Parts: sequence; structure tokens; C-alpha cells
Amino acid sequence: MSSATFVDDALTGAAGITDVDSYVDSWHESDSDLDLHEYLGLTWDEYRLWVEKPNTLRFILSARRHGRTVSEELKSTASELALAARAGSSDEAESVLTWLRKTGRL
Repeated sequence: MSSATFVDDALTGAAGITDVDSYVDSWHESDSDLDLHEYLGLTWDEYRLWVEKPNTLRFILSARRHGRTVSEELKSTASELALAARAGSSDEAESVLTWLRKTGRL
């Protein structure tokens, strides 16, 4: 694992989504003065979203990659998948969008 954040490493391909737990473990073992969300490279809102709904991490990373907000990324993903007629795949994005609306985040 490099000294870059999880988000940095994930965006460059040096880490995968499932590696986030290793970064959390490293934070626990470190003497870092950073809060966990900073150590991971997440904004506070991204961190809160991930903690409450872990399957959003891939949308958070995709949003970062595309220079969008997570909400914009989810809407785009749901639209693109629906257009591609992959209803099963768009269900996850739609589920997260519904949850964001329900919790007042969207």
C-alpha cells in the first residue's frame, strides 16, 4: 500500500474497492492526526454516505473520476444502464438514489 489515500490509489488502479478495509486498518495502526475520512481521501459527505451505505463506494469513486457529484453520478448511471436495458444493474443505482431522497440528501 502506498502513502497516497485510498481514493488516490483507487483512481489510479493501485487499489480496488475491496482494499478500503486495509486502508482503515492502516489508519487504526498509524499515529496519523488525520480523521479517517481525510486519511481515506473522502470528503465528510462522501464518508458519511459510505458508512451508512457501503455499496455507494463505487459510485463515489466513479463520481470523482468523472468530476461529478455523487448524486449526478447516480442519476447518470441509472439513466445509462436503463438505456442499455440492463434493468437489474440499474436497480442498485436507483436504490441508492431512492435512499438519498428518503434521507433528505437529494
